Amino acid sequence: MNKHFPLLIISVLILSACAASSPKTTSQDTMRPKFKTGAIDKAIDKALQQAEANGNTQEVLTLLAQTHNRAPEDAKLAARYANALRQDEQIEKAIKVLSPFTFGDNKDIDAITESAMAHLSIGDFKIAETLATDAIEMDKKNARAYLALGTAQDAQSKHQDAEISFREGIKYWSGNPAPILNNLALNLASQGHLEEALSLIQKAQKEAPRNMELERNKRIISTLLETSGPRPPTPSKKPAA
Repeated sequence: MNKHFPLLIISVLILSACAASSPKTTSQDTMRPKFKTGAIDKAIDKALQQAEANGNTQEVLTLLAQTHNRAPEDAKLAARYANALRQDEQIEKAIKVLSPFTFGDNKDIDAITESAMAHLSIGDFKIAETLATDAIEMDKKNARAYLALGTAQDAQSKHQDAEISFREGIKYWSGNPAPILNNLALNLASQGHLEEALSLIQKAQKEAPRNMELERNKRIISTLLETSGPRPPTPSKKPAA
């Protein structure tokens, strides 16, 4: 019989308003509304890029809200705005922003994936699993959807299914892989595969050396490895990559 370790807490490592006076309306503005809209959008986008570069998360959130209000039909923008809301722990609002794009004719893969992440944040694991599965059906290489799916499965004690999902996500991941490496490591630790779990956490730390959560998880896994006693047997049918 395999010895399973207690399920570790799994985290998905997954942005001051700028007051702007309203420009005066001129006859030229009235005659060229498209030009006016385009100029405003460019100004907001430029301010948004500057805020992101400066790491001003609250200003980013405010500017994304303004942009979303100007184009509420833009699903990609809604997903970006919802992501910022989620980072600011405004989860219910994020889900509301995404809801027009998660079902029906207007559904969008980025919005569905972000909605899965948002539902994870409030513990709606079954809904998150359904949404992530939907996103993967739309794009088999959607790495973030695999991250969301694996996390939702792990939270429901579907550890081997979650391992498969995380490994699939790693295959298609672009950018810093620390979030998915972290969650796979915790998944493996919960199954008793502590050596590989520790190796993955250390690999994640090389990608994100200042992340204190990774350091905490490494210490937890190291402690389990030191105090676990005899190694549990390898499962006869380990999930394939």
